[in-house]
Amino acid sequence: MVSATAAEAKAVQSQVKRIIRTIYSSPSTHGAALVAGVLTSPELRDLWEQELTEMRERIHALRAGLVAKLATLGAPEFEFIQRQAGMFSYSGLTRTQVDRLREEFAIYAVGTGRICVAALSQRNLDYVAQAVATVSRM
Repeated sequence: MVSATAAEAKAVQSQVKRIIRTIYSSPSTHGAALVAGVLTSPELRDLWEQELTEMRERIHALRAGLVAKLATLGAPEFEFIQRQAGMFSYSGLTRTQVDRLREEFAIYAVGTGRICVAALSQRNLDYVAQAVATVSRM
């Protein structure tokens, strides 16, 4: 926020905090109503379950693809990634290796080495595998 004076900035910040508090303290019921609508409609629930299965299979395939590409690049053992589940994976990379991914390859991961598997795609899988293989050799 930009204000003409420090006092004005403080007043604006106070109002913004007040507005934010009401949003977080009283979340809308819209999302809950949507979920209830999907889960109570046989057609919508079937569609949701189908889409969920497709996403789960996509993420599983991306994990397998990443592990296979890392193996062909001679990277250290990463097979454990394929045994994990969910949208995120602990890569085993160190903070230094994660920093190199960000600085040298513009690939962002949490300092603990956690990566977002759901953000991978067939288009970026080779690039990510090459980058991980490179930093894992240090």
